[in-house]
Amino acid sequence: MTLSPEQRKRVAWLKDGHLDDEDEGTFDARWWRQFAALASPEELFLHASECHPAQGVAEWRRLLDHRLCDQGTALLIFWRNSPVHEYGSEPAGGWDRERHELVREIAGRCAAGAYPSALVRFDPAAFKGFSFLAGYTPEELERVPAHMRVPSPGQPVAPLTAPDFEWGEGLGAQ
Repeated sequence: MTLSPEQRKRVAWLKDGHLDDEDEGTFDARWWRQFAALASPEELFLHASECHPAQGVAEWRRLLDHRLCDQGTALLIFWRNSPVHEYGSEPAGGWDRERHELVREIAGRCAAGAYPSALVRFDPAAFKGFSFLAGYTPEELERVPAHMRVPSPGQPVAPLTAPDFEWGEGLGAQ
């Protein structure tokens, strides 16, 4: 499915809407309305692909638990959380412990078929011109479960581009 201009603008706003001159309460209410309006696995994937990789585990879980999360989005989130590192030694605690647990949880969910939708393709070897697999030895990559090192089925979703950031147009009532 090709995303409509309205869907792409919604994701662009979720990414950069904080730049609008709105007070925090208004922004938060609008952000949650826009997030609730996500209407397809492709739109959720596009949002996840634009999230900062260092965002908190709770924010990643919000996407993983979303009704529209599919295999490609789960695989993207897995790789955005440094699984090669997290499948190394046990972390002492804190932020590293949460990520350590998150990547294992995602791999387990994927192995158990928790994401039956497979509309969105994600390839850990080719994401926006970057390979999550590059720079690691074969031994390091072997630590990551085999089913998490291969692309998900489905179709790729085009990344956001400059025209997607024309806020206010096509977003309907705010």
